[in-house]
Amino acid sequence: MFFNSYITTKYKNRDLVDIFYQKTVEVSRHKVFYSKLKVPDTLDGRYDLLALFSIILTFSLSKSGKQGIDLSQIFFDKIFLDLDLSLRELGAGDAGVHIKIKNMINSYMGRQKVYCESFENNNFKKLENHIIKNIYRNTSNYNNEPKLLVKYCRYCIHEFDKKNIEYFSSNQFNFPKVDNFFE
Repeated sequence: MFFNSYITTKYKNRDLVDIFYQKTVEVSRHKVFYSKLKVPDTLDGRYDLLALFSIILTFSLSKSGKQGIDLSQIFFDKIFLDLDLSLRELGAGDAGVHIKIKNMINSYMGRQKVYCESFENNNFKKLENHIIKNIYRNTSNYNNEPKLLVKYCRYCIHEFDKKNIEYFSSNQFNFPKVDNFFE
């Protein structure tokens, strides 16, 4: 197994990162993304949204100082530890898991670079193009849905931009409500 800061971190930070992960999974699995926004409800589609929303959170955490940067690394490690365990539960062997996790990390890092550049430069057209390339890659059955997903991402970035590390470290942290956002 690779070095994992989640395993070696203090329990307080681990508990906080568990909350980040739970809330990121909750938002990425919200039914509206799969029904109304036509994100493919597949393992790839679910991974794509998990990656997108975790990148939004790590980007926002990294803007809140050293503690935020440290927490974003622990959060990243937690995500891939959980994905490793999930692949094993699905029956993948050690060698297969290693290769799949390596590929997932590489795709995540590429997405993180492009998405964060988009957030940093307020270039949401670029974000939309990459969301189409990544999230909608296996479908042509979409119209305005990528724009709507970008609109929600932009709203998340805007809301998190106003927050400091105390907000993220508290029980107040949450992604903006998805219900009724796309009405």
